Amino acid sequence: MLLPAEIETKTSVPALRALVAKKLIYDYKFSQKDTAKLIGITQAAVSNYLRGTRGNLTSLGDDERIQVIVDEITTMMIEKHELSDIISKFNEACTIIRSNRLLCDIHKKLEPSLDVDNCHVCEMDYDSTDSKQSFDVTLK
Repeated sequence: MLLPAEIETKTSVPALRALVAKKLIYDYKFSQKDTAKLIGITQAAVSNYLRGTRGNLTSLGDDERIQVIVDEITTMMIEKHELSDIISKFNEACTIIRSNRLLCDIHKKLEPSLDVDNCHVCEMDYDSTDSKQSFDVTLK
């Protein structure tokens, strides 16, 4: 059994990073090395993103809402915004991807027995402003 979050970390997150990397390189003329440093990944990962051998979820780049957020993330990174704000934008993109069922076909390919037509787990509307919870997390 694969959880949507597992699929997301293997597909959506790399695809979003790839879109940001491409924007930095093609639109802002960053080098692969500088792009890698800014995003927090290796230069080899950037090279793979550019070749399409990693983070190649092409349908994301076609979604206007995702493009807007990728533009915002890229600008925020260049302008050195708070990391928590950039993470929040990435999370916003992931929420859009989940709630609009953009991963369902991938999930179906990975788990053929899953009835994606009747699965609406990712569509659940979660409004974080109504459900603020405090967590005490201690890392060891």
